[in-house]
Amino acid sequence: MRILITNDDGMNAPGLVALESAAQRLGAEVYVVAPEREQSAQSHAITIRHPVFAHRLPLTHGEAMRIAVSGTPCDCVRLAMIKLLKLKPDLVLSGINHGGNLGWNVFHSGTVSAAAEGHGFGVPAIAFSLANWTNNVEWGGLDALCAKLIKQLLAAKHSRPDWLYNVNLPPVPAEDVRGVRLTRQNPMVKGDNFIEREAPDGRSYYWPIWDDVQAAREAQTDPEIDTVAVREGYISVTPMRYEVSNMDEPGVEAAFKNFTA
Repeated sequence: MRILITNDDGMNAPGLVALESAAQRLGAEVYVVAPEREQSAQSHAITIRHPVFAHRLPLTHGEAMRIAVSGTPCDCVRLAMIKLLKLKPDLVLSGINHGGNLGWNVFHSGTVSAAAEGHGFGVPAIAFSLANWTNNVEWGGLDALCAKLIKQLLAAKHSRPDWLYNVNLPPVPAEDVRGVRLTRQNPMVKGDNFIEREAPDGRSYYWPIWDDVQAAREAQTDPEIDTVAVREGYISVTPMRYEVSNMDEPGVEAAFKNFTA
């Protein structure tokens, strides 16, 4: 099996090393193509006005080929698929992100988008995130846990070959994880905000922040919601797809029934 690994935290992120170790536990041929620096919250951004540079790094983490790319997470996957790899990978892994990608955040996430880019090339893909936003992160044991999850997802019966999952690990030691829940994205909680400040020249500027939405999240109790599963110590596994057409929207067909150009 050939596995392509990327992330949005950059080539030196410990979560990337953990995911590479997980892939190697599967006996896979591993290729790491990741941003040379942090590219968080880039979503599906791609580079179109500037060149994208890529350089191969020395083999310091096992035998995986490691290539650092100057662009976004999606640039990494596109470049790997089109130019860098001689053969198409059998699986794309993205992460392990430092911080959860739950609810609405999947739309901003470079981690999830990189996996989705692999899905867009017809390759099954999994995005991994650790829902811990502090600096006190225990990465030990996550490689074995992720390897087990990957094995089970590879063995599952899927309706299509290019399946896609968003996996969020709870912020507890690997041995304290309570289990796995198949979840759906939390559709409700957003904590986006800005602090307005004044620059020395008198202009206003806005510093992006995230409000504390813990109370709103704690009010939700549905165990099938990703944020609830992670809060209760379970791994959240959310099946995803990027077919976003909504042909069931009521009233639209009637609105255009008599339309003429």
